[in-house]
Amino acid sequence: MTVDVAPPAPPGAAGSGTATGPTVRSTWRAGRGPLLVVLALVVAGTVLGLLTARSPGGRLDPDSPTPGGSRAIAELLRERGVEVTRVDTVDAVEAADAADRTLVVPLPEALAPSELRRLGRLQTGLVVVGAADSHLSPLGLPAEVRDELPVEARRPACELPEAVTAGDVDLGGRTYRGTDAAEATGCYAVGGEATLLRLAAESAVLLGDGALLTNDRLDERGNAALALGLLGERPGGVLWLVPRPGRPVDDAPSLGELLPDGLRLAALQLLVAAGVLALWRARRLGRVVDEPLPVVVRAAEAVEGRSRLYRAAGARGSAAEALRAASRERVGRRVGAPTSVDRAALVALVAQRTGDAPAVVEDLLYGGPPPDDAALVRLADDLSALEATLRGTR
Repeated sequence: MTVDVAPPAPPGAAGSGTATGPTVRSTWRAGRGPLLVVLALVVAGTVLGLLTARSPGGRLDPDSPTPGGSRAIAELLRERGVEVTRVDTVDAVEAADAADRTLVVPLPEALAPSELRRLGRLQTGLVVVGAADSHLSPLGLPAEVRDELPVEARRPACELPEAVTAGDVDLGGRTYRGTDAAEATGCYAVGGEATLLRLAAESAVLLGDGALLTNDRLDERGNAALALGLLGERPGGVLWLVPRPGRPVDDAPSLGELLPDGLRLAALQLLVAAGVLALWRARRLGRVVDEPLPVVVRAAEAVEGRSRLYRAAGARGSAAEALRAASRERVGRRVGAPTSVDRAALVALVAQRTGDAPAVVEDLLYGGPPPDDAALVRLADDLSALEATLRGTR
């Protein structure tokens, strides 16, 4: 019985199992570097966003029951008949009848200068917590920031009735001093710099820190008594301004100004790491290796293809120089010139052998680019004729 056995399939043939395109493994290797960089950026942005985001009911928020919130003092005020209204925009403050109310600004750094100027024009009592010089000027308060002190128990050392009644309280943070023209009373001071400053003409109180207003410390020392005295003195109640994130502001800072410094530094570090990774994974050129061509290209086809490229590019000068260089090499061998022969010597030898004028030979072997295709064809014919003449003179 005769069995026909099919010859083995050549390598690379269909069905041989050799992949000629990109595989899943090669694609993963090529793209894992950029993918890891993007993933690191997303994780870093998420972590920084969680760390820096201010959640609803944060520090000094009258609705927040957290240790840093101020819900306890708000409830004490309500029990004494003082209305406490939480607002989140300056527009809401202006819309309310604030003439006989106390406006609490626990986060002046969250307000734009234009918003602070609008608050400063209101005829209302004002309690500002932790204000810097950049906040005092827009508010129109004649005071300046001095040093910063730790929050700890301090004695009033002043004649302000609310402070005398409260006694020792937890105060610190920024210290203030009124300007020369200000009618100011400083309490809980160190070296003449007060952590509580009342400006009588402006009906304003500056607190260096809001620790005594928090749920965590309200029941310590005289914190509750001082808070009730400062916030509950006006019959209209209290407007408590907690700015809402994302509200439209006329002079809102740019996106670059809102980015925390840590995020910028992290982005720079990731950019440097990506550059190092790119250099590490970049392909490097190795030594030149010989590789057999898959097919044999005939010399005539290679010449024809190169000629078409010259013609498509209109490179008559390059084509003419290629013809002349090859012809100079052949005629040099015919006349016995060394390979290092210079231009003048080669022209002289060829002219002596052919009997042509040296100027004619030099123009033929070293002339300029032909002006058109017909001139290029004539040059090729003239070079062939020159070589034929030299072959006949042997």
